[in-house]
Amino acid sequence: MSDRTISGNIPGAALIPGLAGLIPFVGGAAAQWVSLPMLPAETGLKLAIVYGAIILSFLGGIRWGTATALQHQGRQRLEFPASVLGPLAGLAAVFLPAIPALALLIAGFLMQGLWDVMSVGSGRLPAWFGRLRIILTAGAVVSLIATLLAVTVT
Repeated sequence: MSDRTISGNIPGAALIPGLAGLIPFVGGAAAQWVSLPMLPAETGLKLAIVYGAIILSFLGGIRWGTATALQHQGRQRLEFPASVLGPLAGLAAVFLPAIPALALLIAGFLMQGLWDVMSVGSGRLPAWFGRLRIILTAGAVVSLIATLLAVTVT
């Protein structure tokens, strides 16, 4: 069953929880635009920012893990320090006002996604991971932009 794939060659074991991981982003954005009894707008905003910080940290952990597999020490000298930039940006976002926090998270996700796709292109990560990261980055960024737009118009 481990060789089963969904949506091209993305393993279902990665795609399904990845897509489920977008739910807090979508919920945070939705709470800004519609009245949700169980998720008021202020809580939805906190959810979007804190969850975004957590996921940037998670992505940094993935990159740290891929750096450990590198045989080229020069490349490791770049990738280990770079892998902590996302988590540090996420941490900063938690302490910033909403608009700069959301802007920082959006930039962080776009840069992390670009790094992941470029790593696929250079053969350091499997092709399916690049496709997955495009899908998940798009979902996170669109949700964060929707949250940002709602915050700026209110």
